Amino acid sequence: MIKDVRIEVRQYLKTLKDKIFTIKLNFSWKSPKVIGGTIVLLLLLGSGTAYFSSTNSVVYVVVNGEKVGLVANKTEAESLVNQILNEKGAPLGTIAKTHDSITYSSARVNQDEFTALTKETLAGDISYYVEGVRLVVNEKPIFVLASSDEADKLLNEFKEFYAHPSDKNLISSIEFEGKVETQGVEAPLEEVIPIEQALEKLKQGNLQREEYIVKANDSWWLIARKNDMKTKEVLASNPGTNEDTILKLGQKIMLDKVTPYLTVVSKGVKTDTETIPFEVVTKTDSSLPSGQSKVKQAGSDGTKEVQYSYVQKNEKVVSQTVQDEKILKEAVAQVIEKGPQRSKVMVAYSRGSGSITSGLAWPLRGKITSYYGYRSSEFHTGIDIDGDTGDPYVAAAAGTVVSAGWNGNYGNSILIDQGNGIMTRYGHSSKLLVSAGDSVSKGQTIGLVGSTGRSTGSHLHFEVIINGDTVNPLSYLN
Repeated sequence: MIKDVRIEVRQYLKTLKDKIFTIKLNFSWKSPKVIGGTIVLLLLLGSGTAYFSSTNSVVYVVVNGEKVGLVANKTEAESLVNQILNEKGAPLGTIAKTHDSITYSSARVNQDEFTALTKETLAGDISYYVEGVRLVVNEKPIFVLASSDEADKLLNEFKEFYAHPSDKNLISSIEFEGKVETQGVEAPLEEVIPIEQALEKLKQGNLQREEYIVKANDSWWLIARKNDMKTKEVLASNPGTNEDTILKLGQKIMLDKVTPYLTVVSKGVKTDTETIPFEVVTKTDSSLPSGQSKVKQAGSDGTKEVQYSYVQKNEKVVSQTVQDEKILKEAVAQVIEKGPQRSKVMVAYSRGSGSITSGLAWPLRGKITSYYGYRSSEFHTGIDIDGDTGDPYVAAAAGTVVSAGWNGNYGNSILIDQGNGIMTRYGHSSKLLVSAGDSVSKGQTIGLVGSTGRSTGSHLHFEVIINGDTVNPLSYLN
């Protein structure tokens, strides 16, 4: 800076000196005009020296024709701009660019009036863009990423999120469903998202909020069924509501539906170890009093290794076919002896995959969390089918509702008489949709899953009762 000023002063002095020398050649020093001119020139020389010694040479940074501020020199100004572009692009792993016109103009300012332009001020006056890549799924734009490498990394990480190869899970293929492509695009900086954020959005799916108008005879569970949702999801979409909230005809409610941005289809072969539920054999022992029973032989579950091929879409297995089974441990049947009954007692030999004798429909599709028979010191009189509170369940067969209401440990319970000595019971309901005396058809929705009564979590307790005695429901379900 000081060097530049000295050069300018020397050039200015040299110019004045040349002018004085010229005057000397053309005029006599004795001439009053020459003496006066010389004095004027000497005064100009002095004032010029004073001007240069009290001012600084600087540059204005000009953005789109507007002077933004002063910087010591052009080199520093260019360096400041480059720093800003680097910092703006750093979170995205790239360098930001700008279409703004950024120029520099020279100026001189008093030393005590010079204030350097800050990086923050300049950054606020520049607009930015990135030469990025847009992810497009089935012709629909999804996200903009900083580069094609970022897009490829995102897609690979999303595949790996759902595909977990191992010794027991051999993946034969993994691909995306539909058309997935990337397109080069010039996008404003604020439209570009980091790969971590993009991956999280892909995992969460696309939340779409829809309005639904309540129709005649609608209920929370029926609205859920119509829209392929669970009751708890419909209720969560409308804060402050529960299963007992009354719906009015024409009322507007909201439905928050989550659909995947992108679907990963993986195929392969898995090997799992599964439980073989033990059989429960009930026999009559005439030496026992009527209505009493005892365990003659304790039962124990077996295990088997099952190998099956599967097709999976994101986290959901859409199909699987058993290829091979190998028994690792045989199940041991549980034998129960009962005293003679006043009416005919049916003997049930049962297993989850056993034969079907009565053709009862499954009241609820789900995992069995507790089987029929003794568990520790207590006898479990039915099966527990896993479900979420609010899930609808149906009548296993046509019949007449004997009771529908609170029933001790069963909580909200329904008992249906199917005739011919056969009855079915449904326990722990969050809501009952039938009343005593109602006639129901097979497959008719009669209640909602819950956790009322003696229950540790949401499920449906299902019993089959024949001639007054409970039997293993798995022997009669198809």
